[in-house]
Amino acid sequence: MMLPKLMHIRMFVAVYEEGSFTVAASREGLGQSGVSAHVRQLETQLGVRLFARDRAIIPTPAGHAYYQQCVQLLRLHESACNAVGHRAEPSGGSLRIGMIPTMTRSVFSRALQAFEAAYPKVSVQLTEGAGSVIATAVRRGMLDFAITQRMSYEGGGALGLSTSLFTRTPAFLVSSPNSGLPHCEPVRLSDIKDLHLVLPIGRRPLLEQYLIDHKVEVVQRLNWFESMLGAMDLVRSSHWSAIISGIFIADDLRRRRFTLNPLSDPILWDDLLLVEPARKPLSVVAEIFIELLRKATEDINAIPIRIAHGEQPSGVDPSSAFNEISRHE
Repeated sequence: MMLPKLMHIRMFVAVYEEGSFTVAASREGLGQSGVSAHVRQLETQLGVRLFARDRAIIPTPAGHAYYQQCVQLLRLHESACNAVGHRAEPSGGSLRIGMIPTMTRSVFSRALQAFEAAYPKVSVQLTEGAGSVIATAVRRGMLDFAITQRMSYEGGGALGLSTSLFTRTPAFLVSSPNSGLPHCEPVRLSDIKDLHLVLPIGRRPLLEQYLIDHKVEVVQRLNWFESMLGAMDLVRSSHWSAIISGIFIADDLRRRRFTLNPLSDPILWDDLLLVEPARKPLSVVAEIFIELLRKATEDINAIPIRIAHGEQPSGVDPSSAFNEISRHE
């Protein structure tokens, strides 16, 4: 049997992951008829049907089995090309990154400054958005990688994506300066009366499960679809509170514009994931930027983690400790 062409395999993978010949054609920059022709030729060569074509494009058992091997094949082919000289130190080009607001508020700018100093000719493009949106953009080749919250990527990753834990950051209750809660002291949500809670829509399943598991009574919920910066403006001047990642509010620990309290008994950890395409390895420039992000994240996340564990030095304001560490970075 003649071996299938790599282009046939690429088109099959695109259709499988997108569930549509039309979307696959858009992703690969071809016409729908061209994608269909590639898949038909592949099926003819293999002697099996890979998709059941009715009202929806549904992979057959043979299609499911073949896809798993094809993703590995495409990734190995890309790695092989890199190994023979196509993976040089970056001197130009572009890098397309997707991030949720948790990362863009404080971490991204620090990593970008370090990257631009070392690689000034590489253009960096940032897309900020909801985790599911930017993860889809990674799968479709519109972004090189993304940092998202843990959502539907449990158990090994979403279709067409490779995911791994990027970092864990503790969640904080954010309320107005007049809330009456002691700033930076751990709190149990079940002990708080008259709780009005803003829930960011992307993290709502995680937060709702935490509230149920620990018997937290919420008087009123407000689902928030937009940027959490707007929600924090609401919180600062009202009776509403919000549960927000420690990385996102790290700078606010020193500014004292809010009352910030890590959740305790137990700590609520917010897992952030690195999302990349399953069918190809990261580029050199992407790997470099990710390492800079890791370093910036580790530095910024250090104080929220210490406060969440109750490791505040006796008699020292945590915001002062944050300033002291910042001066020595």
